[in-house]
Amino acid sequence: MDSIIMEEINSKLETMTKSIDKISDFQQREFKSRILSLISRVGEISQFSSEIMENDEQRKIKLTTTENLKGSATELLGQVNLTITDIIKKSPDPNYKEYQEKVDEFNILVEYQNVLVSILEEISKLTYLLGKGSISTDLSYSLFNKFLEQSIQTRSSLEQWHDRQVKSLCIDLDKNRISKTGFTSFLWAVPGFVDEKWKYKQLKQGLVQQINSQSPPKGKALNTPEAVYDEDVQIIIKDGKYFYFREALDKEVMSS
Repeated sequence: MDSIIMEEINSKLETMTKSIDKISDFQQREFKSRILSLISRVGEISQFSSEIMENDEQRKIKLTTTENLKGSATELLGQVNLTITDIIKKSPDPNYKEYQEKVDEFNILVEYQNVLVSILEEISKLTYLLGKGSISTDLSYSLFNKFLEQSIQTRSSLEQWHDRQVKSLCIDLDKNRISKTGFTSFLWAVPGFVDEKWKYKQLKQGLVQQINSQSPPKGKALNTPEAVYDEDVQIIIKDGKYFYFREALDKEVMSS
């Protein structure tokens, strides 16, 4: 198994764990624990990949395990996307206080979404690599691509919802402020009545950053790992490491 890919997977899994650990909402405990369990199980397969690949029976067992993990990841990710969509539909015109509360709520959901998309991507890589050429990259990444598109569409809907609220509530994201409303806004609008700074109220600390972070990811590609099995290769095992020799490219790839 390609050592560079495995190191990349392990690094991403560590980052995911740190992201989830930041979420402390008691009500999210069960959901959070399920995601942490996913990260741990995927990490175990990645960590012991060399040992697994040496034993064909274990490799097949872990390949089945990755399919089960993929099912869990897509279930959780689908639930997150549906929850985001449901909140958007039920909160078409919130006041400023409600808007702040929804932004906080979306912040947790978006963090879950980001982590689950990444988990699903790493599972897809493992599926392809554990398949040792029996599973195409297209099949390995089929569900990942589908749920990535679903997640991007969900975030696009969330971005549009934010745009509507920012406009409706007269929020200036660039200047980190919101116009005062009602009777006071009429007084502030009278030329020379009061200094301009009293026409506005500063936004809650971190609100602009939260709003911006909830925009859809830019330029996210549906990447697949290098197709090391798609050409004829000679595989040599030495000291627990896999060496792939491709005649066509005269290239050596070392895996662990």
